[in-house]
Amino acid sequence: MGLKEQMIQVLNDSQTRRISFSLSGSTGINISVDSSSFRRVSDAISNDTIHVSEGGIASGWAQYNSRNNTFSVSTGQEFSRAFNALLVHESVHASFDLTRSSLPWLDNEVAAYIAQGYYLRNSGFPRARLDELGQPYLGVLIVDSIIRTGSPDSTLIQELQGTLLSSTQYHSYIRTNFTGNG
Repeated sequence: MGLKEQMIQVLNDSQTRRISFSLSGSTGINISVDSSSFRRVSDAISNDTIHVSEGGIASGWAQYNSRNNTFSVSTGQEFSRAFNALLVHESVHASFDLTRSSLPWLDNEVAAYIAQGYYLRNSGFPRARLDELGQPYLGVLIVDSIIRTGSPDSTLIQELQGTLLSSTQYHSYIRTNFTGNG
């Protein structure tokens, strides 16, 4: 199975289809992610609206580039629950791009980490290993709060936002807006 087919398989598997949540973003807009978000991305990969390329990024990484509608996946990547969860994360960005959404990057990343957390939880990723993952761990804790109370815990959302705002990985864009171009 090729890389493109593996990505489509992850986006259509039962762990991904069960992801569904909404939250109020930092500017008050409603942000929703559900199975249609991932189906949209899977369809775009299938019909080559979104391209998949191997290489050009660090080992163990995946990245979606909205400027050229391309997923880049590290060379020789072995798919695992942790990596599949990263693909789900990046697919949230792709879905917002395909729907031409406009939202703060902070909210885009928060939604992506919650989706990543859902995938990790849904796939039975060992809780003992979650603390190794940083922001995805916070995503899982937020998912736990959604399942427990029906909505994301605002304190955990603020904690995730704080880690994103202070991270050198995100400093170049996290305080700007994302505007999808389809």
